[in-house]
Amino acid sequence: MLPDEPSARLLQPLWDGVVRTLGIDTISHPLFFVLAIITTVLVAGIAFSAVDVFVARKLPFRAAARYLLITLPGYLAVFMLLMWLPAPYRNEVPRTAPSLLALVGGVAVLLVVGDLLSYWWHRLEHASTLIWRHVHSVHHAVRRPLTVWSGFYVHPVESLCVFLTLYIVPFALGVHPLIFAAYAMINTFITMVTHCGYDLPLYPNSVLASAPMHEEHHGGGKPHNFSVLLNLSDRLFGTFKPF
Repeated sequence: MLPDEPSARLLQPLWDGVVRTLGIDTISHPLFFVLAIITTVLVAGIAFSAVDVFVARKLPFRAAARYLLITLPGYLAVFMLLMWLPAPYRNEVPRTAPSLLALVGGVAVLLVVGDLLSYWWHRLEHASTLIWRHVHSVHHAVRRPLTVWSGFYVHPVESLCVFLTLYIVPFALGVHPLIFAAYAMINTFITMVTHCGYDLPLYPNSVLASAPMHEEHHGGGKPHNFSVLLNLSDRLFGTFKPF
C-alpha cells in the first residue's frame, strides 16, 4: 500500500503515534499483541469493578481489590518477562497503516475464526470426561452471579488452549500489528463482558457473546451457549439458547 493513498492516510497518524510511543523494539516483538490484552484487562477490569463495588454493590471492595492485585500484576509481569527475554526473531514493522477497510475486515475475519476455534475447544471441554474433570470444571466452580473476574478463574491448561485458539491464526499469518492489536483488544473486551454479569445497554447481544448468554451457559443443565466471542458458532451448530 502506498503511503499517499487516502485509505492509508486515514489511520496513518494513529499508527505513527503508536510507533513513536512504543518504539520499534516493542512493536517488532512477536508477542507485541499481549500489550493490547493487558491494557484492555486493566481498563475494563477497573471499570467493571467500580460498578460492582460502588453501583451494583454485588462485590465487596476488598474482594475487587484482591482480584486486581492478583490479576493485573501477573499480566504485567508476564509481559515484561516476554519483553526482556531475547525474541527468537523480530517482525518487520510496516511504515504505513492499514486502510480502514482492511482494519475492519481483518478484525471481523479474525473474530469469526477465533469464535469457531474457541467454540470447538469449549465443546470438547464439556464432551471429554477427562478434560472436564481435570481442566474445565475449575472454571465452572465459579457460581452465578458472575463478575468480570470470573473469566480468569481457569486451569492453566485451559488458559493456554484458549489463548492458542484465539491468537494462533493472526500470529501465524503475520497480520499488520495494528489489526492484531485491535483484534486482541476487542476479543479481550468481549470475553470480559461475557463474565461481567450485566446486560449492557446498546451492546449488540444479537451478534456478540454477552453476559446473559453466558450466564445461561453457567446455569447448569444441558450444555449450550459455548461461544465466547460471537453468537455465530452456537447458531451454526445448534447450541444457541435464547436468554
